[in-house]
Amino acid sequence: MELIVETQELVKVYGDGAGVRALDGVNLTVRKGEFLAVMGPSGSGKSTLLNLLGALDRPTSGQVHVAGERLTRLRDLDRFRGRTVGFVFQMHNLIPTLTATENVEVPMRASSLSWRARREQAEARLALVGLSQRADHLPAQLSGGERQRVAIARALANDPHLLLADEPTGNLDSVSGAQVMAVFRQLNQERGMTVLVVTHDPAVARTTDRIVALQDGRIVRDEPVESPYLEDLREFKRSSLGQTLWAGVIPESVRGLGLESLLPELQQVLARV
Repeated sequence: MELIVETQELVKVYGDGAGVRALDGVNLTVRKGEFLAVMGPSGSGKSTLLNLLGALDRPTSGQVHVAGERLTRLRDLDRFRGRTVGFVFQMHNLIPTLTATENVEVPMRASSLSWRARREQAEARLALVGLSQRADHLPAQLSGGERQRVAIARALANDPHLLLADEPTGNLDSVSGAQVMAVFRQLNQERGMTVLVVTHDPAVARTTDRIVALQDGRIVRDEPVESPYLEDLREFKRSSLGQTLWAGVIPESVRGLGLESLLPELQQVLARV
C-alpha cells in the first residue's frame, strides 16, 4: 500500500549548543488509510513530530516525506499545508463571532471557490461530523465536543490527504472525547482518511489501529492494536505493579487480596502479551 508519511533519521534540536534534543533519529512510515496514535509522556517528542509532519516546523536533520513531497525541498509550505494536511488541536480555536458553517469556510477563503460553493462544501463537512442541525450556531452555543467536531470539519475543508490531531480530546469529558474519536474512526473507515492522533491517554490510543510510543525523542514501541483487552494487559504489564507481579513478587500494598493463589496464572498471562 502507498506510503503517505516517511521519516528518515529525523532529528529536532531546540536551542544552541547542548540544546534539547526533542527527536533523536526517528524513522516512521505511515501507509495511506491508516488510523494510528502517537503517544508518550510530556516531553517525549510527540507534538514535535506532529509539527514536522505538518510542515509547521523544520527538522534539524533527517528527512520528512508527506504525500510524495520531500518537505525540506518545498519553498511554499503554506500552500502545501493548505492542500495536503488538516490540523485539529486541543484548543478548537474557533472564531467566536462566526457560526459553525462560517468557521468551516475560513480555510476556503483563499481558494477560487464561489461563496455558494464554499457554503455547500462547509455544510457537507458539518454533515460528515454529525452537526448539520447546529450549522447556524455560534461556538458559545455549542458544547465542548461539538466545538471540537466543528474544528474537525474545518480541518477537512480542503480535502486533505492527512489529518493530524494533537491531543484532540485533552479538554473534553470522556463522553465527548469518545464522540470525537468516533468521528475520526468514521472518517477513516468510510472515506479512507489517514488519521494520526497525538495523545498521552492510553484509552484514546487504544481506539486506533496502531500505537507508536515515543520516549526521550525515540520510538520505543510500534504495535498494532489487537484488542482493547490486550492493550489494557500490556499497559498493566508495563506498570510498576505489573512488573513486580510478573517477577513473582506480591507487594506489601496488595497482600491479603488473594493474589498468591492467582500469581502463577497471572504470570502466564503477562508472559503472552
